[in-house]
Amino acid sequence: MGNILITPPAAISALTVSRGSGADNLLTPDPREAWVDSTVGTPVTIDIDLGIARVIDTVFLGSLFNAHPDATWAISGGLAGYGDVSILAIGVLRVPERGDWRRRTMSHALWFGAKHLVRYLRIAITQPGDATPLSIGALIVGEGFQPRLNKEWGAERGVRDSSSVTRLPGGGVSVVEGARYATYGWTLGDLSTVEADVLFELVLDRGESRPVVVVEDPATSIGLRNRIHYGALTGLRSFTRRNVAQTSWQLVCEDWAIEPDPILQSDIPSILGA
Repeated sequence: MGNILITPPAAISALTVSRGSGADNLLTPDPREAWVDSTVGTPVTIDIDLGIARVIDTVFLGSLFNAHPDATWAISGGLAGYGDVSILAIGVLRVPERGDWRRRTMSHALWFGAKHLVRYLRIAITQPGDATPLSIGALIVGEGFQPRLNKEWGAERGVRDSSSVTRLPGGGVSVVEGARYATYGWTLGDLSTVEADVLFELVLDRGESRPVVVVEDPATSIGLRNRIHYGALTGLRSFTRRNVAQTSWQLVCEDWAIEPDPILQSDIPSILGA
């Protein structure tokens, strides 16, 4: 089990995609503004120039639609070129989901590992030949904040609904359907002075309007998809100092990605033991 990870995006100087449409959408924070591939069966590459040398330990592709279970990705980069060093030789694109019969139509891809100093980064994605072209709604490359001690017990999880419900004079209701999205809250306790300073700078930069990706536990294990939250920090609360060396800070994250309905897989009887 890994500690909570909060990653703001590093600034991207230039981005090119080898094919597809809407490459510029990968530079916008709205996951509904997506890049869409034009074919399958051969690798598509996303080349990123950060403009200057930066330390990274996180690569996140969010709001993936049509990501095939057998799709793979690889990451390379360096200071001089896109292929200098292999960061991820090859891996499964979709993060692990819950270990039951529900598979979501929307997924994510996440790499979190050893820190690398790079300017150039290349992401290569391969969908099987019988798949539907992939779409990607969010891209974050950066260096994450991971405290030495994990979040405290008692994390919050809620659902917001932007629908409008009006009671009519006759007793019925008028409903204008909106979107439903999730909110999450954590307390980071026992932060060192250095950790509190780093987190404060992150929050000051992001505020309540700029995107981050928060991963409750970045370990590649069952349920990782549900532990990844792409959105903005909201309801920021001033940190409190417990003693001269320790600080406690409460954070709330609000999802930007709207959850679609799950796919009900055909192997339900075998999973349920029928």
